[in-house]
Amino acid sequence: MLETAIHVARRVGHLLAQRYTQPHRISVKGLRNITTEADTEAEELAIRLIRQECPEALFVSEETNERYQEAGEIPVWYIDPLDGTTNFARGIPTFSISIAMALRGQVQCGVVYDPLTEQLFYAERGQGAYLNGRRLRVSSRKTLLESVVFLDWPREPTARQRSANFLAKLAPRVDAVRSRGSAALSFCAIAAGWAEIYYQYTLYPWDVAAGALIVEEAGGKVTDLHGRPYTLDQPDWLATNGLVHEATLALDPYA
Repeated sequence: MLETAIHVARRVGHLLAQRYTQPHRISVKGLRNITTEADTEAEELAIRLIRQECPEALFVSEETNERYQEAGEIPVWYIDPLDGTTNFARGIPTFSISIAMALRGQVQCGVVYDPLTEQLFYAERGQGAYLNGRRLRVSSRKTLLESVVFLDWPREPTARQRSANFLAKLAPRVDAVRSRGSAALSFCAIAAGWAEIYYQYTLYPWDVAAGALIVEEAGGKVTDLHGRPYTLDQPDWLATNGLVHEATLALDPYA
């Protein structure tokens, strides 16, 4: 299944890299929420390629958003065919493909691919996390003052204000703050040790299924913003190197 996910991510990435410099057809799905022709084409290609290797597969993906509460032994694939659509549509070179496979409600493998840099992040449960074949470990920084924070901005105004309020508490206490516009790549930055903290208040299962496993397999910690064990259907997420997790939560993200 991991080999399938890697193959599909590379194929979809090639498609997105070709479409990136071309004019786009943009559709508005909601407030601060757009899609392009590339999102749809990439998702259709990913599903078709996975079905060739796994005919019984079920899918939870951004553009079709099918849900399966209980799939038993049937593999469920979580697909974000273009994570960072706003970046892609505006010509900002930061976006990715995220693909994960779950059995019995537990993610077994995940891949995040940046087609412009050709950085391929992947993990298999119990087997570690990797970037282009190199084993990943989260950073060993132990304090907020040493930490780099990644965040992405919610679309909904109330959640966006809450995120800004939390950032106002974090920013004076940390080294630096960045926003990349791709949740999947931000999770991978934690796994690679490039940053120590990532948070967001409104993510979907396809945004996080691969990234959360990659962080955990790299030795990091993933919870909701109350510090509780995560489920893929929750909206709020905190991923850290584990060493600054409690200090981050102590600032009370929901105050």
